[in-house]
Amino acid sequence: MSVKDSDELKEKKRPGRKPMTPEEKAEAAIIRAAEKAMADNLRPEIFMQYQGEQTDMSTLLEAAKADFRSTRKRIRIINLKLYVKPEERTAYYVINEKYEGRISF
Repeated sequence: MSVKDSDELKEKKRPGRKPMTPEEKAEAAIIRAAEKAMADNLRPEIFMQYQGEQTDMSTLLEAAKADFRSTRKRIRIINLKLYVKPEERTAYYVINEKYEGRISF
């Protein structure tokens, strides 16, 4: 590539984006803030599929909490681990690393 070719490339700049007006900038900032709030509060939907059946994992979590609260009303749930065994159609849970239980689905 010669010096002449590189000078031609510098002169042939591609057009950039059109500058935004202050109103467009404000509107874009509002949209970005809303998207950030949605991302910060993301609650993913998680499903388990096994042998042609589908189970919503959030439903299993709520069922485990309800089962625990049916016997231990005054204990606050700080930590919950859910172990799912689809072949048994059972979910086992451990709450606060101390209390164990199981639910069928």
